[in-house]
Amino acid sequence: MKQRTTHRMDSAAAWVARAVIAFLYVPIVVVVVLSFNDSDITYKWAGFTTRWYGVLARDTELLDALGVSAEVALVSATLATLCGLLAAMGMARLRPRLRAVFGGGLFLPLVIPEIVLGVALLSVFGTLHADLGLTTLVLGHLVVTLPYAALIILGAHGALDPSLTEAATDLGCNAWESFRRVTLPLLRQALVAAWLLCFTISFGNIVMSTFTNGVGSTTLPLRVYSLLKVGLTPEINALGTLLVLFTFLIILGVGLRQMRRVLLGGDPVPSASRKP
Repeated sequence: MKQRTTHRMDSAAAWVARAVIAFLYVPIVVVVVLSFNDSDITYKWAGFTTRWYGVLARDTELLDALGVSAEVALVSATLATLCGLLAAMGMARLRPRLRAVFGGGLFLPLVIPEIVLGVALLSVFGTLHADLGLTTLVLGHLVVTLPYAALIILGAHGALDPSLTEAATDLGCNAWESFRRVTLPLLRQALVAAWLLCFTISFGNIVMSTFTNGVGSTTLPLRVYSLLKVGLTPEINALGTLLVLFTFLIILGVGLRQMRRVLLGGDPVPSASRKP
């Protein structure tokens, strides 16, 4: 009886897992399929065509918005990862009480509604008479992405073995060489994960972008949202398909790199016993 109950629970859990996977991936499949829809109406199938990719290639406003989103996401993700690394290294040298205070301030944007942060930043920029544009957009996205980068890097930095850095120092490394040869390689995976997460968050952000964008700095989410007033066409699905393909290629590239490292027996942990 107990074995039968366990089997039913496992079967139910398996079906729930399938339902969750379907809920996550079916919309992506629908977007890809509808990007080849010959109808001007997104949800009505009228035959196979690739003309919407040509329409997308000629839509300068949408492509400009895509470029702005990519540029802002690239800069903000890089700055957030760098600041997160510096914050993690600095917090490691603080006393527990100061570390808790500093960490609470650093992670505060995670619990404050983003619309409140947007209004606050807009007020600051207005007080400083700053022109809204790419700079304010990057700063706004940095406020949103920095806590995520710091959270990932701080966890990875806290898991490092302090004896490795001490061994590098004993072998003649100065502070910079110890960081470059030991700490940075050990944090490489966390830095890549933090950068990718921050890039994704920044690229798809719409709330903070609404308050901090200016003339000539309209992001892709804002542009797509504005198209809702006149109706979406399969052109948006074509853009979504290309973004999905780009993301898949990145994931595939990272996965193949990791697989190659495992097959070749590479050790991502540098040896502290080798004198530089």
